Amino acid sequence: MQPLSAIDARQVELLRMGDLLAHLGGQELALRIAKRGGSTSQFFEAIAARTRDTGPTSSADAALGFDSRRDARTYSICRLIRAQAEQKWTDAGLELDLSNLATTKSGTIPNGFYVPLGIALRDFNAGTAGEAGNLIGATIDGARAADPLRKASVLAAMGATILPGLKSTLSIPRFTSSDSAAWKSEVAAAGTINETTARVELTPKRSAVVMVLSRQALLQATPELDQAISRQLTAALIELLEWGAVNGDGSNDAPVGIRNTASVTDVVGGVNGSALAYDHLVDLEYGPGAGNCPDTEFSGYLVNAKTRKRLRQTQRAWGGDEIWAGGERPLLGYRAAVTNNMPSNLEKGSSGAICSSVLFSSDWSQLMVAIYGGGIDLTVDRVTLASSGKIRIVAALHAGVAALVPAAFAKMDDAIIA
Repeated sequence: MQPLSAIDARQVELLRMGDLLAHLGGQELALRIAKRGGSTSQFFEAIAARTRDTGPTSSADAALGFDSRRDARTYSICRLIRAQAEQKWTDAGLELDLSNLATTKSGTIPNGFYVPLGIALRDFNAGTAGEAGNLIGATIDGARAADPLRKASVLAAMGATILPGLKSTLSIPRFTSSDSAAWKSEVAAAGTINETTARVELTPKRSAVVMVLSRQALLQATPELDQAISRQLTAALIELLEWGAVNGDGSNDAPVGIRNTASVTDVVGGVNGSALAYDHLVDLEYGPGAGNCPDTEFSGYLVNAKTRKRLRQTQRAWGGDEIWAGGERPLLGYRAAVTNNMPSNLEKGSSGAICSSVLFSSDWSQLMVAIYGGGIDLTVDRVTLASSGKIRIVAALHAGVAALVPAAFAKMDDAIIA
């Protein structure tokens, strides 16, 4: 039986987590789990399930008073940009009200204005068909306009835990070691289990992108242009966020991603790398299991497009089936997602820049992505490019990422794909 002090400390920690995530129903969940003697991991499982049901961006917007089903049809990113550029808000009352509401509820102040998490980035120019010109006119369907070739957004689909709408830096405790139980004689004293804990800090990092929009395009803006800008801005910011969650090394204000997290299992191909083979995938799968992190519904691999191509062409054994089997669980019976945020130009020894990285996790929900503030901070600069008839727009998102249980992840960074 655990001492009362340990139980009390766990309950206090649960309630603290609930307060930090009150906007996601955290207080009610924490109280319920604490009453039955649950843990912080169970709490985050419940929070993650709640955000998955509604979608992370919808959860964030709802927490700040924005109902996408009700308000999105009348919300206009172009109207917001035009109002900031002209300093005239009579036609952008909804956009201004939602920014003020997000500021009040989040307790944070943007450099410009807060907008819901459904916006994005690209250069547009009304006079060029390849830019905004093709999006001016009532016959264009903005919902079907082709997105730029962004690297696929996959971490949420794999099961990563998205925690939106935060204000304070999220600090999560985790167990790092525990004494083992031992057999004792009938009268020998029982050993004490001393659990060692550490804290994972999801410190907010700023990701920012710039869009240049001509004044003419802004004046001629249609709902189609508005939808296209919104989707592309989102894609740009999420691409950068997911790149950091996978590859960030903690330098130059980047977060620490999975590949650079200590205690992640490292499968090594060779001094100069090694051609990716079936055995390497088996070793990646073995890593979390050996670290006492069993498979879950969120187990799976993350690879780039080059790796998938090779695995489709490589047999498990001579005359056997290809390694990439297809279907919903194509790799060793696990799910697999493809994103070019997984690098394909790594070097190992004398290999040259031809090595790819492969990731496996027995539980992708142990990857935490914390989104801070009232949404995307949009700032309009109407002065810098005024001489060329353009407006410069900066969109920023503050987020922190961390692997809560590093042992649940395994990587191979020297897989030669040729």
